[in-house]
Amino acid sequence: MSEYAFLLGIATILFFGAMSPGPSFFVVARNALGKSRAHGLATAVGTGLGVSIFAVMASFGVTALLEAVPTAFLVFKIVGGVYLLYLAWLIWRSAPQPLNPELSDGANHGSLWQAFSQGLFTQTSNPKTALVIAGIFAAFMPAQPPSFTVLFIAIIAFVIDFGWYAFVALSLSASTSKRVYAKAKIWLDRFAATLLALIGLRLILLH
Repeated sequence: MSEYAFLLGIATILFFGAMSPGPSFFVVARNALGKSRAHGLATAVGTGLGVSIFAVMASFGVTALLEAVPTAFLVFKIVGGVYLLYLAWLIWRSAPQPLNPELSDGANHGSLWQAFSQGLFTQTSNPKTALVIAGIFAAFMPAQPPSFTVLFIAIIAFVIDFGWYAFVALSLSASTSKRVYAKAKIWLDRFAATLLALIGLRLILLH
């Protein structure tokens, strides 16, 4: 198994990258706090799949190709930025709505599929994440990787990202966290919306 030792380096960097606050964190946190534990976990599945997709793309060199084609990269950034702005608007618009702690089963909170989609699209909305992952792979991937490397990398990327955000979702969906959130919901939601909007604008405006 020593031929797969390079995966440890990739896994370590992916782990610390997952813990870095970003759009995915705010979306998982808000769904766990404002909707339900199941919605938070569904969002975490989406973010994990998003990182897994980027990891597979990096393994096949797709992200390097994306960087080499400026027009495609620009379109990717604009689309991602617009999605984050749309998500920020949705969160800002719903900020004044009071949190009903009795809706623990997720009723009237939208489907789990919607929560999953939010996680997936938020995670894949930033092409720079794909390029960072590509850089990690360039640093650790051997010239002749062993068999099943892409499969192992996809699984590792998913497990690490989902594991972290599942922990976030489980922690923030606790009753104590929800009580704190309910008291300051409007300000916390608008803070999250503002950060998402700023990230979206940065993607669109900075080329």
